[in-house]
Amino acid sequence: MKKVLLAIIIIACFSSAVLADLTRVYVIVNMDDAPIEILKFGESPAADFDEILSAVRYKNRTDRNIEAYAITMIYYNAFNEKEDGRRGISTTLLRARQQISSEWFGFRGISLVKTAIAYVSAVRFIDGEVWKADIEDVFRIAGNMPELSFLSEIEMLEIEKE
Repeated sequence: MKKVLLAIIIIACFSSAVLADLTRVYVIVNMDDAPIEILKFGESPAADFDEILSAVRYKNRTDRNIEAYAITMIYYNAFNEKEDGRRGISTTLLRARQQISSEWFGFRGISLVKTAIAYVSAVRFIDGEVWKADIEDVFRIAGNMPELSFLSEIEMLEIEKE
């Protein structure tokens, strides 16, 4: 029993050390015409050993109220392979020029994520008008970021499938 307990402790310590050494990169892709600007994107303090829970801070850039919006997050592992993609959707009223200090969007998965990308993918104004991100704009901006130089055109197209 002592050997089993010791083995579990050693594995837990080793796993924590390995995960602690993996520096994560959080990249924000803000389009010029997006009604919402992402101000901060990173790991939530609520995340634990087995999961990544993303925290996003953003603001309404417009003078119009927004009734729904989607923020797309794409996650890549240490080998630059796509792990997962999530589209966090909120239907909480976002008033004109309002800033949300922190909202958690749910990617709960293995915590071997190395690189994460976030962008606003859709917005619905209170009057019913819908704005959607131009995926070509997302590709253009992301393609110019050194942190995302590992992404090929095919890997970038995986974003569109989300």
